[in-house]
Amino acid sequence: MPLNSPIQKQYFSISEVAQMFGVNASLLRFWEKEFKQIQPKTNARGKRSYRKKDIEVIRSIYVLVKEQGFTLEGAKKALTARKGASAEAGAAAKQIARETSKASNTPASKSLDEKSRKEAIERLTKLRAQLLTLRAEIK
Repeated sequence: MPLNSPIQKQYFSISEVAQMFGVNASLLRFWEKEFKQIQPKTNARGKRSYRKKDIEVIRSIYVLVKEQGFTLEGAKKALTARKGASAEAGAAAKQIARETSKASNTPASKSLDEKSRKEAIERLTKLRAQLLTLRAEIK
């Protein structure tokens, strides 16, 4: 790492995160109780240290609640649906990667490669349709 490169913070205080979103620290503490996805580290004195992962979850909640007008229950459902959809998308991508690596490691005919390619396209098309449906439900 070069000596003159900027140091990027890994942890942020509750006041820094509150300032990022223009909200009170009390709102962040409330959201922390309501949404189990927000899990800042706390030291022995109880001082919260938010990681970038926590800030991304807070950003999602902020957009849903403050900008799109969701209720807290609606935001919880939307985040849960997103988590399920992203897990499903990840699993589909892993499956496709496995099939692709298997096909490339063995000398297979073109028809087999074409068949697995078509199957992958079909799966991705179905997944895209599901994601679009979720997107429409969230809006």
